[in-house]
Amino acid sequence: MLEGMTTENAAVTIRPSTAEDSAAIEQLARDAWIATYQGLIPPASRDEHLRRAYNADWLRKLHARPEVRGFLALEGQRPVGFAMMSLGTPADDPPGAVLRSLYLLPETQSKGYGQHLLAAVVGAAREAGIPILWVAVHEGLTAARRWYEKQGFVYDGPADTTIGQERVRQAVYKMNVSPA
Repeated sequence: MLEGMTTENAAVTIRPSTAEDSAAIEQLARDAWIATYQGLIPPASRDEHLRRAYNADWLRKLHARPEVRGFLALEGQRPVGFAMMSLGTPADDPPGAVLRSLYLLPETQSKGYGQHLLAAVVGAAREAGIPILWVAVHEGLTAARRWYEKQGFVYDGPADTTIGQERVRQAVYKMNVSPA
């Protein structure tokens, strides 16, 4: 069963996150968001979003929800990245799970850790019998968009969202995660 899954390579361990990891995820989100969205989202809107979406209390509540799955990447004992997803149902229209977050500390990017986190997310979707995984990426994050495309995601179209007080254009991607 995926809930107890731990994936390891020489440098990183991926394991399901728990409510006890909420403070570490909150700090990871802050560090990653500051680096990732510099120049794309004004600091006031970024900070407002972080206070709402990535505070430890809210993260603990998310971990209690049965449709939410989280994964933590560790270098040794140090948390360096995380992914969170929500599971849909096979009957949803469109069917699918949504990758809500996948962030790494800037100094750990390009080490393959994101691929390991994504593999855990894909595994959770497959285990739940969900055929499609969706993700929305800030339109201005061209490197992230290329990364998702390289992982097998296909562009599905634009979407707008609000982050803090800012309207943000996103690129929506989907990936077929049904077993071959």
